[in-house]
Amino acid sequence: MLFTQSPFSPLNRPDFSTHLKYISLLAKLARGVSISSTSNALLTPTELPAIRDKVRLIELTKKSIDDECGIVQMDEEYSTAAVLWLPIKSYYLAYHLLCVIDCLMTGKTSQLRAKHVDCVKHFTGLLSSGSLQFSQPLFNQVFDKSILNFRSTSGANLRGNTEDDVVYKLIMKKVANEKIASWKLSHGITEVRTIRNRQRVESFKQSLTVSIFDFFYQMRLRLNYSNFDFIDNMPASQTKAYFTLYFLTASHFFNCFSNFKNKLITDISVGISP
Repeated sequence: MLFTQSPFSPLNRPDFSTHLKYISLLAKLARGVSISSTSNALLTPTELPAIRDKVRLIELTKKSIDDECGIVQMDEEYSTAAVLWLPIKSYYLAYHLLCVIDCLMTGKTSQLRAKHVDCVKHFTGLLSSGSLQFSQPLFNQVFDKSILNFRSTSGANLRGNTEDDVVYKLIMKKVANEKIASWKLSHGITEVRTIRNRQRVESFKQSLTVSIFDFFYQMRLRLNYSNFDFIDNMPASQTKAYFTLYFLTASHFFNCFSNFKNKLITDISVGISP
């Protein structure tokens, strides 16, 4: 759809091809996705103005991303730089939306300023309990440390005919490993040769949970800690392809979260109570 030839094989860059395949699947799965809740919104109509500034920030962030996409479509060379900022902007777009949704659902305006880790953890918990559900079943999965042991046939991350559920598990396994790596770096653990460090890492793994909500956050952290090395030295035609697929993925989730936010606001405005 976006390529005149297969992007997965010609360039002998399995790292890039793997990331391209992963984001391609997410773009496909997220197309037209919606989200629903078993709970009603708890914010009162008189408190709705509290979300105004956050909503404006969401609008500005979305416009910035759309503007960047427009430039990339006209000038693919621009994608070599824009692709490095897109995961950051896309994460904050999702984060701000989730903060508003959390505020609307819980009735707590303090959730508009939720910590990033807490926000991801909270929405993963809602998925796990079934309180929140995506229309795409794969996105409803919440994994524990057992995802680290998931195995697929050799080359499944590159083959075009690999089943969607297998590729999705490979994505979540990668996210889980990056979540562990990010936690280690944020806690100053650069090696695990000492018993204490091994115990600390193992303790973190014991409580590990991973969901689709972790994806955008970990891609943002990747730029902080290990950068987008799989993009290095790729031709502009390929960075444009990756940018476009990432943009589509982020846009699909934006539409999903925005529609849910708007429904909650409507429910509050017409007085639908718990």
